[in-house]
Amino acid sequence: MSIEPNIYDQLNSDYDLIVSCFEYLRGKIPTILNIDRDDIEVFLVSFCNFSGQYYPAIGIRDKVDSKESVNFDFFEIDEKVETWLANLGIENLKQKAKEIKSIDWKTLQELKEYPSQI
Repeated sequence: MSIEPNIYDQLNSDYDLIVSCFEYLRGKIPTILNIDRDDIEVFLVSFCNFSGQYYPAIGIRDKVDSKESVNFDFFEIDEKVETWLANLGIENLKQKAKEIKSIDWKTLQELKEYPSQI
């Protein structure tokens, strides 16, 4: 499942900045969704839409060795992430993204998924 927070326009489609913001957000997803981080994998992904355009997104799935499947409800996840982002604010998100180490958009496109599934 992909998570595509509505920040693309706010960040002027600066995909390097978006990837950095998503990397920060990726670490917060288990807390935002109130899901045990041992049950899910959260990763950055180079996503392709129906018209063949690639853009960064966040992927989420059950861990391969998870004993129970997590029920992912797209609308619930989207609402929780958007609410969390609205409370944080775009400027705070940009600042947090500057404080962490992240890959860039070109690297994500080459890898397709980060961190890579082992």
